[in-house]
Amino acid sequence: MMFELLTGDFLFEPKSSDQHDKDDDHLAQMFELLNKFPKEYLLSGKRSSRFFDRHGNMLRVQEGSHYPIWNLLSEKYKLRPNEAVAFAEFLLPMLHYDPTKRISARDALKSPWL
Repeated sequence: MMFELLTGDFLFEPKSSDQHDKDDDHLAQMFELLNKFPKEYLLSGKRSSRFFDRHGNMLRVQEGSHYPIWNLLSEKYKLRPNEAVAFAEFLLPMLHYDPTKRISARDALKSPWL
């Protein structure tokens, strides 16, 4: 929601196509902005085999290269690089793949960006 307030766009807006569904596209968008899940975490889900091969590669979507959020913010949304990095440092801990490692709302309120 914070990304939407800052940019007016959704952080992730998955779409389906003839080759893949919205879930595939959502995972691909996550990998692009957040980097790929650790392989052992990625393959531990009960539906992992629906999306990934045994090596952790996506089955129906060609994975793009990593494009960090701060880069997206500075290039597409024209934030100054220091502002883009500061916002990314605020946002990324809330988006950690491992829910046990995500920052709490209480700790997020202590962010220098706010």
